[in-house]
Amino acid sequence: MGAAHVHEKEKNVAASHEIVPEVHNGTSTLDVPSAAVGWSELSRTTVQVSGWVSVLILLGYNFGNHEGHVETIWLLVLAALVAIGLLIHLFEPKLNQVRTLSSRNQPVGHKEPEWAYDQKTLSGAYSSLTDSQLIALNIDPARVRHLRELDVKRS
Repeated sequence: MGAAHVHEKEKNVAASHEIVPEVHNGTSTLDVPSAAVGWSELSRTTVQVSGWVSVLILLGYNFGNHEGHVETIWLLVLAALVAIGLLIHLFEPKLNQVRTLSSRNQPVGHKEPEWAYDQKTLSGAYSSLTDSQLIALNIDPARVRHLRELDVKRS
């Protein structure tokens, strides 16, 4: 009884030390241990406020005892770069994301092709590939020649 009881106790101790992941606001505690506290993500307001304070500090450094203009140029350029980055972050242009088709913005009635089947049977988008394009996909044209002959017979 004593050995079996100790063995069972060791199992429970081992099981209690397993890491159980939790997800907070889409962030797992396996990736970011402090996700439950909320430190894993900065809000847009926090980024904007700290960024503009940094720009003001960089501009404030221009009032000092430096005699040359190299420091002034560097401070102005860095302040301008941070300000441009903050403006881009503020307005977030979508650029090419608007024109791309993804799982989130598919048109109504869109049916995704079965790409794996099309590739294996050389149908759909794969039906008109040249030998060099097949080789680029690591497909030996000699091994799929019979599929191409079937397409010619059907035409």
